[in-house]
Amino acid sequence: MKLSDLKFHLSTVSSNKKTGPIAVSTSSRTTCSPSCPFLSNGCYAESGPLLLHWRKVTEGARGDSFVVFLSNLLKLENGRLFRHNQAGDLPHTKGRISRSFMRRMVESVKHLKAFTYTHHSMLLGENLQLLRYANKNGFTVNISTESEIMADKTIASGLPAVIVANSDETRVNWHTPAGNTVLVCPTQRSDTTTCSDCKLCHGRNNRVVIAFLAHGTSKKKANAAINTLHRDHCDGRVESAHAEPEAN
Repeated sequence: MKLSDLKFHLSTVSSNKKTGPIAVSTSSRTTCSPSCPFLSNGCYAESGPLLLHWRKVTEGARGDSFVVFLSNLLKLENGRLFRHNQAGDLPHTKGRISRSFMRRMVESVKHLKAFTYTHHSMLLGENLQLLRYANKNGFTVNISTESEIMADKTIASGLPAVIVANSDETRVNWHTPAGNTVLVCPTQRSDTTTCSDCKLCHGRNNRVVIAFLAHGTSKKKANAAINTLHRDHCDGRVESAHAEPEAN
């Protein structure tokens, strides 16, 4: 995957009522991780207005080159909350995160409160090292997981974890087997709280896992994928896509 072949769209003020008026971006669909269990299988971004926007970015009708995108990020005011990728993931080659992307991105968001999420496996190539580098240098990359076991392993590797939970989950908070706290996203628990108010995905105690309830028109597919992965990981039938190494 060449960075020059991708498009990145920046909305300096989001109109999404859940995010609030923060800056958000969208990346070409080809950035999506091959290890994402929701790829064409319950992804919230694969429906509604966001899908239409995402499709235009992927086709090149909207968005900018990576160079122009970085230039636009540098123009955002200091301390601005920025969510990278309301749709898309980190550029990669067969699941191996682009080193050039990560290093240039980190340099371009140092003045911001920048965060994102990834489904890329930490077991491939330099992924673990690059993810640690980003998080240590101000670009919060939350590792998306689908079970408490995977979230615990992610935290043990020194990285922030989020978990996608079944849409009918009724708990507001609970603990993982390793004693980490799981907290359901405040914007999903309130009609008035936004990402602009919350900011937990940018910075929080490293033993707190943010849970996102499956949502969107394909949430039944997402629920099925979550339930299958949860059973398989609990039974030890599937090796986690996320790291076993301990934190440095």
